[in-house]
Amino acid sequence: MSFIEAKNLYFKYREHEPEVIKNISLRIEKGSYTAILGHNGSGKSTLAKLLCGILQPTSGTVKIDGLDTRNEENIYKIRETCGMVFQNPDNQIVASVVEEDVAFAPENLGVDPAEIRKIVDNCLKTVGMEEYALHSTYKLSGGQKQRVAIAGVLAMNPKCIIFDEATAMLDPNGRKEITAAMKKLNRQKNITVVTITHYMNEAVEADRVIVLNKGEVFLDGTPKKIFSEVEKLKSVSLSVPQVTELLYLLDRDGYAFPKGILHTMEAAEAIEQKVQGVRRL
Repeated sequence: MSFIEAKNLYFKYREHEPEVIKNISLRIEKGSYTAILGHNGSGKSTLAKLLCGILQPTSGTVKIDGLDTRNEENIYKIRETCGMVFQNPDNQIVASVVEEDVAFAPENLGVDPAEIRKIVDNCLKTVGMEEYALHSTYKLSGGQKQRVAIAGVLAMNPKCIIFDEATAMLDPNGRKEITAAMKKLNRQKNITVVTITHYMNEAVEADRVIVLNKGEVFLDGTPKKIFSEVEKLKSVSLSVPQVTELLYLLDRDGYAFPKGILHTMEAAEAIEQKVQGVRRL
């Protein structure tokens, strides 16, 4: 079942400027985990904002759980249905104490205080921040702040969360924390996850990868399929996971390896098999 459906999508920021998004049609299934890749200026962040109704298409349509984003009467329901986590968590955190920040949205919706307590506790537990409930938000690390921002979105009980380069400002440990949180939300909570990223190792964790180039869909498929297309990705200034790059270079030098190996242990096994084969010869 399609949760987000875009048809013949075009978008430009000003009337006389070129289009940033050009004739994109795609469906994102309910409960799926999708990564969107693209070099700077490819249109991926603009697409993210279109897919959750923050921006309206110049032409074409976007429907979120059947709700047309062009209809102003749908906006409130869309905001409840599809949340967004941005690159800089400081832009999303509104309170000085962690639990107060997570409580902000349900309080403004008039939820009963006893219910808010349950919501805050559950959301913080989901992102592994329950021990920090009474901590000052400004003293948290970047990864911790981003997890609080995610908890704040979860407090709205969304069916979908779009992460717009949510790990871009984080160190490697922070990126691992947020990637793990995305997987948990998707696998355990069945939340539809769309992540905009330029980190290939994050995209590997998704069920589906969409590659944008110049505002158009360039590639679309499973991570294994997409990262097998090393030359095509390089042609649009994108890289591949390090282990995939290593085996690609070895294969190019005459050591035949399967395409689309994405994980370190998988690569190690392939190399070990190759070495053992050489020894037997």
